[in-house]
Amino acid sequence: MHPASPRSSVLPVFDGGKSIAFLSGDAEELAELVRGLRRAIGEVILLDSLEQVGSLPPASLVAVHYDTRMPAERARLATEFTADGHGPTLLLLSEKRAKHDFAQLFGSHALTNMVVINGSGVNDNDLLVTVQKLRNGDIFGMRKYFAPTVSAHTLRVTTTAEKNWALNTITEFVGVLGIPNRLRMLIRNVADEYLINALYNAPVGPDGTRLYSSRPRTQSVALEPGQEIEFQFCYDGHRFGISATDPFGSLEPKQVQDYLAKGFRAGTDQVSEGTGGAGLGFFQILDSLSHLIINLDRGVRTEMIGLIDVSGGYRNFTEAGKSFNIFVTPGSA
Repeated sequence: MHPASPRSSVLPVFDGGKSIAFLSGDAEELAELVRGLRRAIGEVILLDSLEQVGSLPPASLVAVHYDTRMPAERARLATEFTADGHGPTLLLLSEKRAKHDFAQLFGSHALTNMVVINGSGVNDNDLLVTVQKLRNGDIFGMRKYFAPTVSAHTLRVTTTAEKNWALNTITEFVGVLGIPNRLRMLIRNVADEYLINALYNAPVGPDGTRLYSSRPRTQSVALEPGQEIEFQFCYDGHRFGISATDPFGSLEPKQVQDYLAKGFRAGTDQVSEGTGGAGLGFFQILDSLSHLIINLDRGVRTEMIGLIDVSGGYRNFTEAGKSFNIFVTPGSA
């Protein structure tokens, strides 16, 4: 194991200027996490305060242990980390669900990455995958979150009828796994919402016009040849994974962040009703998952991944926090 590094404002730069910094008031508690990152990616600098963020290179990633920061410093996160892509990227680590603060962070569009700290700590693999995706730009693929030995089931969907077939297929698969009924319902609901979004909300014409978003969800849709949705699911005995990839790339990160900000404000507008609405809403999708990941290559494809921890039963699931990521392919239009 690497010895602990002294805190310093002298920041090393590697991988084209991508420094990795860690801000925590309780470094001993998360020492193993820091050591794990060092083993995997090299040096990790420990910061004392947000003031040091300003001396980091613009491409830096700053992991902030949110729960150890004072309220005044938490409030400054939205201004220290901007949404224009010209400053360091914020990676929030937290076991709390401070709705007001998260509403502000999502509303300012500063928060794109949040990894939960639950009773057993941070999921090291999810944290490492998050850091690697932010550093190398290889963002697509649900298999990154599972061991290489876990196989994924892949279905192709182009019509409303095929959506229903895919839902029946995943329902039958989940039904024999011994997963509690309420968690099985969450899996089906998220799968349904992913496929509805991919079929009705994602398709756009050459001029960017939404083709089917205003249609009632009871009205059939058929995508054009070559526009199929890739729907995947897998299970490793501890958590269930779902993903849907559309070939349009029309989802905007700020759109997702605005939905989540509304949800954390607990406003009545968090769910959009009507024929062109967002169904469950992104906040309720997040609330139905342990980890929501959105991968976007603008104008090319969007991949929505959902991970549900089923190992501790429904009660443990509801009491646990939520992880969240939006990744955008570097340089996408």
